[in-house]
Amino acid sequence: MNRENNRNMDAEERMPRPGRKGDNLLEELSEKGVLLFVGSVNCLRHKPYRRIGALMRAGRAALLCPSMSDFSSGRYLNQIVDALAELSGECGTKQFVIACGCQWVILSTDGELLKERVKQEYDIDLTIFEDAHLEFGDHE
Repeated sequence: MNRENNRNMDAEERMPRPGRKGDNLLEELSEKGVLLFVGSVNCLRHKPYRRIGALMRAGRAALLCPSMSDFSSGRYLNQIVDALAELSGECGTKQFVIACGCQWVILSTDGELLKERVKQEYDIDLTIFEDAHLEFGDHE
């Protein structure tokens, strides 16, 4: 889990800081690039994701909600790469941020390997913000 990495990011990286309760989490993350939420649609009920619709209407966010079968088989990794490539073409950007549901953390997804893959295959710069709804949300 990269929760410690999220805590140690400095201000110049413009990532949210723990303790903010997620009110502006999506807006802050989307400043670094187009936001791709990857996780169960159920995660969207948590406080940090409640305003994702407005970002989607503005073209600053998208959803990828793999099935449990996709997660358990590892297909979600290819789905992420495909989604980023498609969004890059549609949005005309190479800067993306992934916000993850707990499935990502539970499965110990190797975010660094994914970042290398999309950089090599599509020249996409990817920032991964793990465990957002647990860290900044309403799980107390």
